[in-house]
Amino acid sequence: MAILKLSSVLSVLLLVATTTVMGAGVATRACSGGRPAPTEVRVEGCTVPPCDLVRGSDAIMDMDFTAPFAADTLRTEVVATALGVTAPFELPADRAAACNWLLNAQCPVSANEDITYRLSMPVLLIYPRVSLTVEINLVDDAGQSLACFLLDARVVSSRALV
Repeated sequence: MAILKLSSVLSVLLLVATTTVMGAGVATRACSGGRPAPTEVRVEGCTVPPCDLVRGSDAIMDMDFTAPFAADTLRTEVVATALGVTAPFELPADRAAACNWLLNAQCPVSANEDITYRLSMPVLLIYPRVSLTVEINLVDDAGQSLACFLLDARVVSSRALV
């Protein structure tokens, strides 16, 4: 009986540890223009926005979505809004090529295919500590959106310990 209880406790601790690493789905907002929203977004180290984007590290986000149409290639477009200014955030070319970052699929993608995409976004040391909204938009070659979300975040020097 004690072994069974210990096993249950260990299972719960493992679940908590796993959730802490990537976290459960985080609240996001819909993008403008009726662009399709993902089914779930997970941000490493964040369960409740604003999510901390730590300078000198990569912000890791997983997005689950169902492709609304078939697409040969996928590209990630990122736009940041801070202090009333909206500007594109240029990802390095290898990271913007979203086909390289599909976890359970590959390009080309089919209509109605369930896909998990991982974004690894560099947060440079030179970025100012500021609150911002980040728009992540996954598009095909023609610029049509397959999934888009807005995330409230803040650039910080280090992640706050909880």
